[in-house]
Amino acid sequence: MRREARACALVGLLALLPGCATPAPPVVPVVQATEVTARPPAPAPAVALAAPSPPPPAAEGTAPSPPAPAPEPSPLLQPVRENQSFVTVGSVPQYRIGPGDVLEILLATGLPQDRQTAAVKANGAVTVAFFEVNVGGLAPEQAAAEIQRQLAPYYKQIAVEVFVKEYSKKVTVLGAIGGKVGTVSLRGRTTLLDLLAEVGGPAPTADLERVRVLRPGAPPVTINLFRLLDEPLTQTFVLDAGDVIFVPAQGAAVPSAIPSATAGPTEMRGDDRRVFILGEVRSPGAFPLSANMRLSQALTLAGGPTDVAVLESARIIRGGIQNPQIVEADFRRLIEQGDVRQDVPLQANDLIVLPRSGIGNWNAFIAKIKPTLEVLTYPLALPVQINAISR
Repeated sequence: MRREARACALVGLLALLPGCATPAPPVVPVVQATEVTARPPAPAPAVALAAPSPPPPAAEGTAPSPPAPAPEPSPLLQPVRENQSFVTVGSVPQYRIGPGDVLEILLATGLPQDRQTAAVKANGAVTVAFFEVNVGGLAPEQAAAEIQRQLAPYYKQIAVEVFVKEYSKKVTVLGAIGGKVGTVSLRGRTTLLDLLAEVGGPAPTADLERVRVLRPGAPPVTINLFRLLDEPLTQTFVLDAGDVIFVPAQGAAVPSAIPSATAGPTEMRGDDRRVFILGEVRSPGAFPLSANMRLSQALTLAGGPTDVAVLESARIIRGGIQNPQIVEADFRRLIEQGDVRQDVPLQANDLIVLPRSGIGNWNAFIAKIKPTLEVLTYPLALPVQINAISR
């Protein structure tokens, strides 16, 4: 009954707000992120859960249908400790040397030092001081130790250092990108967010809910960057050599295989006015900012809050990620008590967060999701030239 009452109240409120003749309610005071104090959320009301209905009995003489198996998660979405591009040495990820890399090798034999440049051959070996040493699959420091081990019998004193001068492992980024599209070298463990930041971020019209990663020999994966609160792998999705990352424009088709279309320059405007909604709403994402839009209207565009949302802990982060301000809003008071002061007017680029549980330290929360937020809000800073990919 309480959920039905809340839904009725929300519908009635949203129907009255656009035509309300009362003056606009004041905005909840804005507090600098460094001054936010924790407030324990009010306990959520208990909800009685109905027992699930038993399945209908099978017809006489027929065996019951087995339950449909749950879909297996994509291997691309599993935590990655090592792949073709990096190896973990002592809990520290480092670049994995492979064929096509060019190494700079420093040999210190007493006072004289010899600096050599060597390309890694197809078998993973390099030629150093007329010796062939296999360094394929090793990190630079491991390669230095292996070279030193094999050369030590021929020198009274030797020290070796190895640096990667040219990287052979690359990924391809296409679509609505704010910088240059094309191939990008991987220099070690690289996440999807790292790559998007390196290429200039997404374009203003990028559809960040349908970023496509195509990997040879594996099913393609679609990643919603706005699901960072309930899908932690969104922030830590690790790329590998040969990946193709496709960032579609809003309304564009998303490829199911590696795109082969050519790119042409298209000018996009950087003044798109949008708000972002993350957390416990049914359709998180970016939404156009209409005139005089308020919090209730934005949440309605996002499908409304889920059943586990802590309505009294809604927050609006505004002012940019480098110097964020936090506006508090108790959406439960808006729904159940009609307190229109909680229906905060929105501004361009506001980030609305509706959490699943009370967040005691918002400073730590913002720091945790900062890499993703920088990628989400980057394209709104300046007008950019992008390459639009058509298929």
